[in-house]
Amino acid sequence: MGSPIATVQLHRSHAGPIAAGHPWVFAQAVARIVGTPQPGDEVRVVDPTDKVLGRGFWSPDSAIVVRLLTRDADQPLDAELFVRRIRDAVALRALIGLPSRETTGYRLIHAEGDSVPGLIVDVYGDVLVVQLLTIGIVLRKAQIVAALVSALAPRAIVVGGSAGSGRKPEGDAVEGELLHGEAVDALRFLERGLRFELATGSTQKTGYYFDQREHRAEVERIASGRDVLDACSYVGGFSLAAARGGARSVLALDSSLPALTLGEAIARHNDLSQIRFQRADVRDELERMASAGNKYELVIFDPPKFVPTIKHLEKGRRAYRKLNAHAIRMVAPGGVLVTCSCSAALTEVDFLRMLAFAASDARRELSIFRMGKQSPDHPLAPAFGEGSYLKTAFAIVR
Repeated sequence: MGSPIATVQLHRSHAGPIAAGHPWVFAQAVARIVGTPQPGDEVRVVDPTDKVLGRGFWSPDSAIVVRLLTRDADQPLDAELFVRRIRDAVALRALIGLPSRETTGYRLIHAEGDSVPGLIVDVYGDVLVVQLLTIGIVLRKAQIVAALVSALAPRAIVVGGSAGSGRKPEGDAVEGELLHGEAVDALRFLERGLRFELATGSTQKTGYYFDQREHRAEVERIASGRDVLDACSYVGGFSLAAARGGARSVLALDSSLPALTLGEAIARHNDLSQIRFQRADVRDELERMASAGNKYELVIFDPPKFVPTIKHLEKGRRAYRKLNAHAIRMVAPGGVLVTCSCSAALTEVDFLRMLAFAASDARRELSIFRMGKQSPDHPLAPAFGEGSYLKTAFAIVR
């Protein structure tokens, strides 16, 4: 994989954030390259004085040409490194109580948050679903699989989709590819005692969004006796929580027929009959419903990523504002709005400002009583602000 190891030297003006702990080296930060690294090769990153800042994999076809996996100048990026990283990730999940008797679906490897940029691993009972997002990770998938098998002994490991990940996958990893074990027809797991079965090939990314687990628990806590609207429901994670919490009725809206079909089956499997799943383009349906005067005591709005990068910020901010205004109009006085953004480029300050404008547009007042981030199995690297992506607001609407 390239010998000797090439050196990537940074411009003086770009070395500071990397020295402070940020793991991404952008193409424009590179002053010169000593050696001829091939895609996926290990490289050493240095500042203008040749001080080693870390090691990572070379991705020349990406805007982020290096993602650092270690700050240790002498640490090779070998199989033993993956063994240690995965062992550390397992220990962290055990610390936060995962897996448990009630929850067997969770995130095991969260890329930069677990010091393995380019790798995501989600656990679904005895099946692992991985996203291999850089060429360096793709070329080392055999080492990664061996480390995962050693740590968890899964029945199967398969490659998940990358749609919506915000990154263009590199290399030749194929969605649905079986990397270990036997063929898988469905992903079966528990979340807080709820039973899930997701048919493979009909889901998004790795299959399910574990990052909202604690927020779904909060929805369950406050849903009793309420009529609930779950907009952008996917397979109905929030809807199931609301129904089990005693909601009077739940309407789940999503544009994906496969997701709604899965949701209906999951609801039946959990004996939650008060959920109605309806196919709709939420961007149009929220406006129609708000104009018709529909009211709910609890409205949940968990849209897709409207701001994938900073260049989409203004357009995405307008979309969030418009749709949140419609959602706010539908909340009965004294009811609750739960609204989310998974766009890292939209900061929490921007998100709250957008909500203030949306409330003004709707001629209503909001009082936020809880602000949440992603679940703790999605850990953050402190110098990597981009890793703090999820914002979920719980607000009383007056």
